[in-house]
Amino acid sequence: MKKIVYIMVAVILFSACEKQLDIPPKSNLVLGNFFETAEDFELAVNGAYDPIAGHQGNKAFGSYFKGLLMMGRAGTDEMLVNQGFWDATGKEIGNYTFTAFSRIPSSVWEVQYMGISRCNVVIGKIKSTKSAIPADTKNRILGEASFLRAFYYFQLARFYGGVPVITDETNLNEFKNNRSTLAETYQRITDDFKVAIENLPAKNEVGRANLYSAKSLLAKVYLQMAGEPLKDAAAATQSAKYAKEVIDAGVYKLEPVYQDVFSLKNEHGSEYVFDAEYIATDNEGGEVATWDGPPGNYTNTIAYSICQAMPELFNSYPTGDKRRDYNVVSYLVTDAKGTTKPTNDGLFYAYKWRHDPNPATRGYATEWQSPFNFPITRYADVLLIYAEAQCRAENNPNADAYKAINQVRTRAGLSNLSGLSGPDFLKAVLNERKWELCFEGHRWFDLVRYGILVSTVKSCTAGNPIAAANIKDHHVLFPIPDREIQISNGDLKQNPGY
Repeated sequence: MKKIVYIMVAVILFSACEKQLDIPPKSNLVLGNFFETAEDFELAVNGAYDPIAGHQGNKAFGSYFKGLLMMGRAGTDEMLVNQGFWDATGKEIGNYTFTAFSRIPSSVWEVQYMGISRCNVVIGKIKSTKSAIPADTKNRILGEASFLRAFYYFQLARFYGGVPVITDETNLNEFKNNRSTLAETYQRITDDFKVAIENLPAKNEVGRANLYSAKSLLAKVYLQMAGEPLKDAAAATQSAKYAKEVIDAGVYKLEPVYQDVFSLKNEHGSEYVFDAEYIATDNEGGEVATWDGPPGNYTNTIAYSICQAMPELFNSYPTGDKRRDYNVVSYLVTDAKGTTKPTNDGLFYAYKWRHDPNPATRGYATEWQSPFNFPITRYADVLLIYAEAQCRAENNPNADAYKAINQVRTRAGLSNLSGLSGPDFLKAVLNERKWELCFEGHRWFDLVRYGILVSTVKSCTAGNPIAAANIKDHHVLFPIPDREIQISNGDLKQNPGY
């Protein structure tokens, strides 16, 4: 979607949706005469994608530009936040000192509902339109909006638990800020992803959702439901089913060389299934490859080194794993040729995405103009989802589960697994996800799903003693923003412990 321009009129159309829970009827008067052509709907769908990677203002703290580069990664056994970083918002996430007033979790809540509101408008309008729009276009628009609404609710469910469910049928006068249960929220998510699957094409414009990205995300949803806290046994079977359909389709494949996955030239290659899209401009650039990265000459690294790698991650890699020395480094970059030298500071740095060290050939000048996409899910993730889901569903890995995990291991230079018990296989999958997918925003959710977030972080006394000391049982969820509770006049109830 790097070619999609978020035209200013989209901002104007949806400006009423920037606050609180963004109830769609607020903007009905503005939108009444807008949805008449296919182009109108395309513009609206573009606006519904925008909160994923929003760059400007408070949106940045709730999207993959800033906030979601922290949540899901920091405060785990793979990543910590530099204690010398000037902005306390990131350190709160990494140190487990965030509260119901903290900017990042509050912005993430707000921005997901912004996206939901935009999707609700599109879904309601495309269902009711009498305009002469081709059926395949209408179906695709409904599919994309349903996919995105499911995606935004999935973010909310994983971070906050059950949340208020708002759909296109909601009437402003009837709306109450009452939380649905977690199971009810997941029902909304799975229903929307199934609508997406029924309506999306197998191939779509680059950066947009397609049939297989919808199946991949639905497999991920069911897998999360299969673990803590829902422990829905039937969900594991569904997860394995949808992941296997993606695998059997043969649309995606692993890049032969691991580090090539994270090269700019391969962002839309064989392995990326769905991602947050950025281009090298002031308004559409990202900070992927900037919040991470080693120290050195800033002109060459354009890295803040805010998010650093945990020594526990580095030390966990098995001997011979090709991914370790690419993902985690202890050197700095000194010149335009990419020359490195040891930091000698005892720290490790996340270096999965790498700016061209030469400013003359890089093509962009500042840290917020990064063109690197953030992979929300890629094919290696799908393979590991299948392996875990199949084992959870049948309490024992079958031949296909071994085949899936061993594809990932073979590329990493590791030997094939075989003959493991069900529990040992699940542990092996969790480790493989850590080594393969580190810094890609999965680890916090994985640890929650396995029921070991708190115990794992408590054990990280070498890498992040602050988080190890601060984390409590209630940190398996983030707090509902206090402003939302106040606005609801107490209808919204806070998560325990906050």
